[in-house]
Amino acid sequence: MSDARIIQVAATLDSANRKKDRSVSLKFTTVKEMTTDEFMTIDSYFQNVGHLLFRENSFTEEEIPKEDVEVDTEKSQSVQIRDALWVLFKAMGHNSKDKELWNAFYREKQQAFKARILNEVHKLEEA
Repeated sequence: MSDARIIQVAATLDSANRKKDRSVSLKFTTVKEMTTDEFMTIDSYFQNVGHLLFRENSFTEEEIPKEDVEVDTEKSQSVQIRDALWVLFKAMGHNSKDKELWNAFYREKQQAFKARILNEVHKLEEA
């Protein structure tokens, strides 16, 4: 792995706190002073998603995961789709306080998606 932005630094795990969505907030402190370049690398990751590896000894290149982290793991795929439909609903100029209209819109989009899937199944069955 030749990613020059890998951060591997000796650190102390100071705290771990459970969040309401059951994720965990971790706080680490480096055990050595950081150079400006090292801090710039750390700062370049601000609010990005990635892997965090921690153990008492350093990691070899083979131990560092090569696959990407899935960004939206805190929400299920169905919730992500519902959220995207909500954004579409509002972008179309609908009143976000009109729950009846939202429910009808959501049902309509879900039924259309279901119909497209079943149509594809029928095409495959006929082939």
